[in-house]
Formats: sequence, structure tokens, C-alpha cells
Amino acid sequence: MVSIVGTFAQNDFLRRLSQNNQADLNTLQAQVSSGKKATTYSDLGETARFSLNLRQTKVTTEAFIKTNTTTNLRLQQMQTILERIKDLTSDMKVTAYAGVSSAATPAAQGNFTVRTAAGGALTEITQLLNSQIDGFYLFAGRLSDAPPMRDPGSVLAAGTPLGNVASLATALPLDSTAASGDALYAAVRDHLDGNAVGAVPGAVPVRYYDGEFSATEQSLLVARIETSTDIAYGVNGRDPAMNTITQALYALSVTTLDPSNEQGYRRIAQRAVADLEAGFNAVVERIGDLGVKQSQLEQVTKRQQDFITTLDLQIGSVEDVDMSEALSKLGATQTELEASYRMLALMRELSITKYL
Repeated sequence: MVSIVGTFAQNDFLRRLSQNNQADLNTLQAQVSSGKKATTYSDLGETARFSLNLRQTKVTTEAFIKTNTTTNLRLQQMQTILERIKDLTSDMKVTAYAGVSSAATPAAQGNFTVRTAAGGALTEITQLLNSQIDGFYLFAGRLSDAPPMRDPGSVLAAGTPLGNVASLATALPLDSTAASGDALYAAVRDHLDGNAVGAVPGAVPVRYYDGEFSATEQSLLVARIETSTDIAYGVNGRDPAMNTITQALYALSVTTLDPSNEQGYRRIAQRAVADLEAGFNAVVERIGDLGVKQSQLEQVTKRQQDFITTLDLQIGSVEDVDMSEALSKLGATQTELEASYRMLALMRELSITKYL
């Protein structure tokens, strides 16, 4: 029998070399196909914890960006709605001037135009303050899952806000004195503020607003826009700006000028004009406040988006392969593996006869 020259040690060395080359080749092929250094974090070795920390930071930052995007959308919508309310208030203030002096509207003519315009503005503002985004009511404070503003109803519908205020107007009729206008206007405000039920049998105070309200704080929405930083924002239907405008519109919606109540009515109109002016200025201020909040939010979000870009680069440096280097190693490893296979094949064929 002819003996093979290669020793066991030599064969074992070449076999282990081939196995290592094959393992390296499999790893490099996986890296080239996936673009990643490893398929599991355990294979990343000492850099695994660093990679996990980077990814957790990215997840947290992305959650902030998502919250900020939603908050920014709400701020934009609020500003759009308040712009419309501002315009309605301005138009109504001009219309209400007609009832202030006898030169504008004679008592004999009456003033149904003001009453009709006030009712229309009240309905539209109520609808605007009931606006929602994906079921989130923008002007309800933190009770954002239900519409905050009640339908005004009508002066003929008992129990509705307008019906209640009309009952007040009946119980406290206007006459030829300014004092009667002051008395009725104060009663309307007290009733709508919830300070007094007034002359409305069985009525519950605060008849037009069902959202969150606190007499000691603004009941604003709060969003966490980054770690340890909150932003309070928003306007609700009982905000002083909205309250002042709404009360003026309710008062104008239930009263009409005639010869018997001229001074009382003109006092109502005078006070309504003053409140509409104050409400207009307050709405302008609220729009400005929301704009400042939006600017702050956009700056924070831009910084977070830039941070995400930096994190992606850091994660890539830890987890991603250098493709040109990996391809170069892949070619070299294939060559080494093929060479080891050829050496094993040659050693198996090398006998004493061929050696001699």
C-alpha cells in the first residue's frame, strides 16, 4: 500500500484555515448584502451598548418631533380660526355702531339688522370654537374629547342659551333710560359668566360653554416638546377674549330698538361696541401669542431634526460597513479560500511514488 506524504498536523492546519476562511467569507457576504457589520447586537461586541444608546436617543427624539408636528398643526389651525373670529368681531363692531346714536338709526326704524348680524356672528363663532382635528377639540382646554360650545339655539327655544338670554330681556325690559340697558347687559354677563342664574327659572349658570374652565388659571393645553421642556398654549371658549365677544353678541341678539326703549337699547349697543373692541384687541393678542409659541416650536423641531441626522451618521459609523473595504476583503478571502482548497487537494494526492 502506498502511503500519503501529508501529515495529520498539516492536514488539520489546512482544514482549520479553510474553515476560518469560509466563516470569514460568509460574514463578508452577509455584510455586503445587508450593508451592516452584524445581524445581531451581540456580534457588534463592545460597540453594541453604544449603538443601542444611540438608537434609544433617536427613538425619543423622533417621538418629540411627532408630538411637535401635531402641536404645530393645532397652533396653525387655531391661528386661522382666530383670524376669522377677529374679522367677524371687527365687522360686527362696525354694524353695532348703528345702534349707538340716533343719527345712525332712528328709533322709529328699529334695528333688526344689528340683531340679525349678531345672531349670525354668534352662530359662526360658536361653530369655529367647536373646531376639531382628528377628534381633538381645539378650544375646549384639556377636555378635548367633546365640543366645548353649546348651540346657541334661538330666542324662541326655552332652555337654550339664546332662549335663556331672551328670558332675561323679557324679565328686565329696556325702557327710555340708560340704566335699563346697564341692568340688562349686566344680567346677561352674569348669567353667561355663571355668576348668577338671574331671571331664568331652572337655568344652570355658564350656559354656553362646556369645556374645561378654571376661574384661577387659563386652562391651557400643555405639550412636552423636548426633555424637561413644556409649552403651554391655546385658547378656550371661556377665555376673556372669547367671553367678552360672546356676551356682546348674545346681548345684541335678543334686543331691538324701538321708540319706547331708545336710551336703554343705545346703552346696550354702546357697551357691546366697547366689548367687541376689547375682544378684538384681545384676539389679536392671542394670535400673536400663538405665533410666538409656533416659532419656538419650529426652532426646537428643526434642532431635533438636525440631531436625528447626526445620530444617523453616528449609528452608521458603528453598524454600517465600509462597502469598498468589505468588497476588497471579500475578494481577498475568496482567493485565500480557493488556495487552501487547492493545497488540501494536492496534499491528498501527494504519495511516496509521486514524491520519489
